[in-house]
Amino acid sequence: NISFVMKKKIGKAVIRNKIKRKLKSAVQKILSDKKKVDMNCTYVIFGKNNVYKDKFEFVLNEMSNTFLKIKKFNN
Repeated sequence: NISFVMKKKIGKAVIRNKIKRKLKSAVQKILSDKKKVDMNCTYVIFGKNNVYKDKFEFVLNEMSNTFLKIKKFNN
């Protein structure tokens, strides 16, 4: 289970949806490599305003590093 959460203060619906789409796409790429994500956990991903401005490669790299840190912490 992976959930995406956005505050209404982030911006209008178009901006919030674009951030969610970018995060979902990054998670799908990360899930293709099963070693990085522990699927026995439930994840809640909070979308921040800077994700809208950042490049996809940067977001993908940050999320990948975060999932690896979580996996190391759980083991």
